[in-house]
This record gives sequence, structure tokens and C-alpha cells, in this order.
Amino acid sequence: MTADARRPPWVSTTRQTLVRLRGWLLGVTAVTLATSLAVFLGVAGNADIAAERSVPAILASYDAQDALRNAHLAAVDNLGRGGVVLGGPGVEYQRQIAAAGQFLTLVAENNAAGDGGTRDIQTIEALLVTYTGLIGQADARFRDADLGALGVAALRDASSLLNDILVRLQSLRGKQLLALDDQADNLWTHELTIVVWLLPLVALGVLLVRAQAYLTRRFRRAVNVPLLLATAAVVGMMALAGLSLLSADKLDETRAGVQVVDGSREHQLVEVGSRAAYGLADQVEKQCGKKACVDTTAALRSPFPSPPPTPGAVAASTDDAEVAANDALTNDADAAANSRRGEILLPVLALVIAGLVLLGFQPRLAEYGRR
Repeated sequence: MTADARRPPWVSTTRQTLVRLRGWLLGVTAVTLATSLAVFLGVAGNADIAAERSVPAILASYDAQDALRNAHLAAVDNLGRGGVVLGGPGVEYQRQIAAAGQFLTLVAENNAAGDGGTRDIQTIEALLVTYTGLIGQADARFRDADLGALGVAALRDASSLLNDILVRLQSLRGKQLLALDDQADNLWTHELTIVVWLLPLVALGVLLVRAQAYLTRRFRRAVNVPLLLATAAVVGMMALAGLSLLSADKLDETRAGVQVVDGSREHQLVEVGSRAAYGLADQVEKQCGKKACVDTTAALRSPFPSPPPTPGAVAASTDDAEVAANDALTNDADAAANSRRGEILLPVLALVIAGLVLLGFQPRLAEYGRR
């Protein structure tokens, strides 16, 4: 039996081998583009939602809580002093209530928690209207010296309703955090997803190297420049596809950054809440005496067992920590969403590889055809 008879059909002639090798390279290039682009866009899409919706909604929910706490503190302080700051609950109360409404609007605009989040926002907005109404009642009663006790009662009702609003805001933020968890931990960001885009890229690189070796051996050429450039382009595709790993890592850092923000915000909220609670308890004692209302004042102070710190004593350091935590969280989210135009460069590189493969094989096919 001759050597030609023993040769497998798929390598029966040099021209057929060249055509089939070229076909394999083009086919694997197409598969590589499909897998790399799919994973890249999957990670980038989640990162975009996290940066543009989830993180802003989470920060806005913290800001809304902070504004509501400060508004209540301003109302308790000013009404307790007889509304001396331009009358009523005061300018600071009005400013903080307006800010809380704006932050709730931001949460609604960036809500990533679906219909459940939308319903929570609508409920909170309705309760906020009721809360401002109770503060208005307290103001009207404090204006009459004989109705001070009723004014304090209205403030107590407002304080109780505010606590309900803050709990609902925390629940709403929890839903936004669950959405962020889904964006940071899903099919596209899973560690094993690297196999989906890495294996086709490695296969394409190996095929290019083998094609280079075959052409060198068969046609006695030192190097096929187009195929060499195509191999370099594969390395470029690998680097671009690898950016999805960086984005996934930044998404994890974003999720961890929320915990840092929570710590800095919680300290401030407790401080402001403590000052408001102790101020309201003092107003209750003025109206009915310490002994007569001891259970009521104890209940008001119970969420904050430690007396409030001196106003402004820790404000500067708290504000600095809050700003630093917010900036770090936002920067991590923005870094995760920065695709570096990989969604454009990946198809371009794949087309370049396909063109170089065609360019690299065409002279050899033409040369062999003439023979």
C-alpha cells in the first residue's frame, strides 16, 4: 500500500489542507468572538446597572434617612423653644424635609428593586405627607401656651411615624442591596465563566501557531507575517476579554464598600436620633413632670441608652469618613462599569484576525494552485 493510499482523506492534498485549516481558523475566530463578547457584555451590563442605578439608589436612601433625622431634630429643638427660629418648626426643618423629598425622588429614579421597590417608595412618600402634617399640628398647638401638652403629644406621634418611615427606608435599601448582590454575583461574574471565553482564545492561538509551523515546513518560509500579526491580535483579545475579570472584581469591592458606608452612616444617624429622642423626652418631662411620665420618657430614650454627644463634637470626623466612604463606593462602581470600549474593540480585533488569516493563506493557496 502506497503512502498516498494510507493518508487520511482530510489531508489528501496540500490545497485541501490549506483550505480546511483556514476554515478552522475562521470558525474558531467566530466562536471566540461570540463567547468573549457575550461574557464581556454580560459583566458590563451588570456593572452599568450597579453604577447607574443600584449604588445611587442606595446612597440616596441613606441621604433620605439622614435628612429626615435632621429635620425631626430641628423640629423638636425649635418647637421646644417655642418656635423662636422664624416661628414654627424652623427653616432647617423645611430645608431638610425638602432634601428628603429630593432624595426619595432619586431613589425612585434609580430604583433597581423592581415593583416591590416602587411600592415601598410610594408608601414612604404617603407616610411622609402624614408626618409633615403631624409636625404642623404640633406647631399649631405649641403656639397656644395652654396646648403645650397636646403639642408634645403630636411630636410624639410624629416621632413614632418617623421611626416607621426610617424602618421602611431601611427595608427599601435592603432590596436595593439584594439587586446589587445579584449584579455582583451571577452567571456572568462567576469564577468558572472564565473558561467560556479563555478556552476558545487558547484554541485559536494554538491553531495559529500550528498553522504557522505547517506553512513554514511545507513552503520553506521563515515566517508568515499576517498569521504572526493575527496571533498578536489574539493576545489583544485575551487582554480585553480579561477586563471582565477586573469588572467582576470591582463589583465585589463595590458590594463590600456598601458595608463601609453603612458603618459611617449608622454612627451619624444614631447621634442625630439620640439628640432628637432626648430632646423630645425633655419636652414630655416639662409638660407632665419626671415622675408622672417616667415610663414615657424611658420609652423615648430606650433606643439610645447613651446620652447624645455634644453637637458638633464628632461632626467633622464623621463627615470626613462619610465622604471618603461614599467616594470609594462610587469610584469602585464607576471602575466596574468602565468597559474601555471593549465591546467595540473585541469585534474589531476578531475582524482583523479573520482578515489576516485570509491574507496569510491566500498567497500560499494561489502559489499551490499555479503548481
